[in-house]
Amino acid sequence: MGDVEKVKKSSKMRNWDPKQYLRFKNERTQPSIDLVSRVRVDNPSTIIDIGCGPGNSTQVLHQRWPNAEITGLDNSSEMIETARRDYPNQKWLLSDASKLELDQTYDIVFSNAALQWIPDHDILIPRFFQMVNPRGSLAVQVPAIGESLFHKALLSVSLRERWSRFTSGCEDLLNYRTAEYYYNILFPLTSEFDLWETTYHDVMASHGELIEWHKSTGMRPYLERLPDDGSRKEFEGEILTECKHSYPIQKDSKVLYPFKRIFFVAYRL
Repeated sequence: MGDVEKVKKSSKMRNWDPKQYLRFKNERTQPSIDLVSRVRVDNPSTIIDIGCGPGNSTQVLHQRWPNAEITGLDNSSEMIETARRDYPNQKWLLSDASKLELDQTYDIVFSNAALQWIPDHDILIPRFFQMVNPRGSLAVQVPAIGESLFHKALLSVSLRERWSRFTSGCEDLLNYRTAEYYYNILFPLTSEFDLWETTYHDVMASHGELIEWHKSTGMRPYLERLPDDGSRKEFEGEILTECKHSYPIQKDSKVLYPFKRIFFVAYRL
C-alpha cells in the first residue's frame, strides 16, 4: 500500500492538542476580550460559547457576566476534557456546532475563532441567529488570513509536487471570508449590527513560533494528511523557509506577525 493510500485509509484527523493551542493563550484570548467589550446586552441570563476550545474564551464571558448561565460547546473531546479539568464548576457540552440542534435559545450566542472550520456560513449564521432571544445578540470573530503571507506560504508549499498528492483539497477545509461576505449575510437578518476588522501585530520570538502557532490551527489539516512525523517536519521546514523571506526580523530580534480578524455583533430586535 502506497503512502497516499495509507493516509486515505486513516483519514480521520488526530486529536486536538489543547496544550499546543494554549502556548499562545494570551494572543488567542485577546480577540474574545475585544469582542465581548462591544456586545451591548445588559444582564444576559443565558450564553452559549460555540467552539469554546479549552475554555479560555468562555472565561472572558464569565468575567463580563458572572451571573449568567454560560455553556461552552466544542466538538473536540480533548478540548472539552481540558475545560472540564481547568474549570470544573462550569458547564461544558461536547457537540458538533455544524449539526447543532438545541431546543434552548440564548441571550448571547458567542463564537470566537471557530466558524472557519465549518462550511456554508450563509446557512450557518442565520441558523445561529435563530437561537438568539429578542434583544439578544450573535457575537462572532473569525480569522481573515486568506491573503496573509503565512497562508500564501502554506498554500505554495502544499502545491509542490512532493506534497500535493497528500494535501490536495486541504485548502477547502478552512473558510476564510471577507467583511463584505458577512455584511451580505447579516443585513437581511437585522438592521442593527456592528461589523469591523482588526489586524493584530502579534510578537513572535522567532520565525519558528509562526509554525508553532499554526500547528494546532490552520496547518493542522495539512499535517494530518502527511504519512509520518518525518514528512511533517520537512513540510514545516519548507514553510519556515518561506516565512523567513516574508517576515523580517525586527531590531529586537523578534518577528511581527500581522493577523487580521473579522468581528460582528448582530442584535435580534
